[in-house]
Amino acid sequence: MKLKDRISLIVTGFVIWAAGTLVYRMAGSYFFEGSAIEYWTNVIITAILYCAVFFGLMKWRRIEPTNWLQGAVYIALPGMLCEVPILSFFSELMMNMQPETAGRYGAFLFWGYTSLISFALFISSKAGTSHTTDQHAT
Repeated sequence: MKLKDRISLIVTGFVIWAAGTLVYRMAGSYFFEGSAIEYWTNVIITAILYCAVFFGLMKWRRIEPTNWLQGAVYIALPGMLCEVPILSFFSELMMNMQPETAGRYGAFLFWGYTSLISFALFISSKAGTSHTTDQHAT
């Protein structure tokens, strides 16, 4: 993967994190303080969107599937790091949500990043396996 791709993915990860954090700062109570069905629907749909956007981005940037795990880490890491102060000062920074919602919010984040990285691991492993199999066949 080229340095330009790495930097682009890090910046993209930061932009996605910032946009998501702003949305949840303004309207998080609608996503996290409703019913359990609403919460889990948000969790599942967001994880699917993470993977779909990631898939499209990696295809658009023409990054080899064997490098997708690395790409997922570059995208996820800025958000994971930036969420530390958000969760540490949740009641001050996410004022539209109850302090007790921090656990749901943190679990949501953990699941989203885990879904993205797991998806990329699956694709990278599959690509690596088929690449190794192709080499042995020749």
